[in-house]
Amino acid sequence: MRTLFILAALVTAAAALPCRGAAQPEPPRPGLPRGADPNDWEVYFDEGNRLFERFPARAGAAFYWAARLDPTRAEPLFAQWAAFYARSEGTWLAYLQEDAEFMRRPDVIENETLVMRAFRRNPFVHRGFEAALYAGLGRRLRWDGATTAFMDYGKGDFRRAADGFGRLVRANPVRNARFRQWRALAFVGAGQLDSAAVELTELLATLRREDTAALAYYYESKALQEYALGMLHEARGRPADARRAWERALEEDLSMYPARAALGRLSLRERKAGEAVEHLTHAVEAAPRDAVMHYEHGNALIAGNRRDDAIAAYQRAIQLEPHFADPYLRLGIAFDNAGEPEKAAFAYRAYLDRAPRRQAAEIRRAHERLAALAQAR
Repeated sequence: MRTLFILAALVTAAAALPCRGAAQPEPPRPGLPRGADPNDWEVYFDEGNRLFERFPARAGAAFYWAARLDPTRAEPLFAQWAAFYARSEGTWLAYLQEDAEFMRRPDVIENETLVMRAFRRNPFVHRGFEAALYAGLGRRLRWDGATTAFMDYGKGDFRRAADGFGRLVRANPVRNARFRQWRALAFVGAGQLDSAAVELTELLATLRREDTAALAYYYESKALQEYALGMLHEARGRPADARRAWERALEEDLSMYPARAALGRLSLRERKAGEAVEHLTHAVEAAPRDAVMHYEHGNALIAGNRRDDAIAAYQRAIQLEPHFADPYLRLGIAFDNAGEPEKAAFAYRAYLDRAPRRQAAEIRRAHERLAALAQAR
């Protein structure tokens, strides 16, 4: 299948280029409505959504900036991937037809890293833009039960989509096992997390019985499904089950660094700073150019009373993604507590230049500390 066909190239590219902005010149920031917050990823995402159908290249630029402003989010990464194919019907058809020459193109390989990154951030990211690409095929789209359910999902009719995918699974539970993943996505959209967890549990059981690492695609691997199941357990308030799922994800694939990061965050909440540092150290080793991993590593190091190492981690996160506001605030606090007021003030000001307005409490804290530092001179 198409994703496995270029998997080796994708893995190499994803490791080298986790922040797409470092690989290509930055597109200009799109114009925004008057009064819109130019530091808010959602503003750019909404602008991209508005432009997607008629002006996909401009939409791609808006999604690009949404991803740069908040690299923790999966939505703009997935939207960038879709905007690439929306620019030309021929590219989408070549993708669907798994054209070998097309799939070897460097720009296609790089674009596929975006969808891999999106699923690593959030395996449940909504895939409505993908549904829009299929809908654009018009009469050439072959309608069957799967297509109907997928289009219902894309339109946000999650309950109907779940029913449709359920009929497919019941018709042939083994051959149609992959639709359990889609049913889980629909259940998540409907807020039925317990039902989503049941679907992923059954999917994983099928994969184990069939001794299959994945159904076809990267995003259908057992490792990613275990990671996703852990996220559901965590959201349902079952941390022990979440931990076991993430540990199983790593047993399947040691490179599944999002599971490492999730274990690190769980350890932080359980006040196990040493475990958190260990997990997030492994995460940054597996993804050395992922700004978010370095940022979270810094948070764990602070909890472990390793301030100097945390400062270095925050600085690395900033180096990798200078548009991401959060590391600047953490860096300012770290310098502040280290008794380095000039460096703290510089970091606080850099944070304020980048902070979205909705971070009102954090913005107020930065202003208060800047005022206190100025008064102490």
